[in-house]
Amino acid sequence: MKKKVLRIGAEGKSKLTSKEKYLTADIQTKIEMIQALIPIGLMAVGEQLEKEVEELAGVKYSRQGGMCGHYRWGR
Repeated sequence: MKKKVLRIGAEGKSKLTSKEKYLTADIQTKIEMIQALIPIGLMAVGEQLEKEVEELAGVKYSRQGGMCGHYRWGR
């Protein structure tokens, strides 16, 4: 099964690129692909961290919930 890589350029999303095309692409194209995916990855990490904080410390601005001994900004 061939893996596909989504290529996002200045003109927006374009067609999927096969793994072979990615591997044979020039370095500038690879850099553009990676730079386009970094913000998406950081958003996913941020969402996951927010979920973990909510599980540990409770819902934001609430006085209840969360695990004992866990606070958002310390005490």
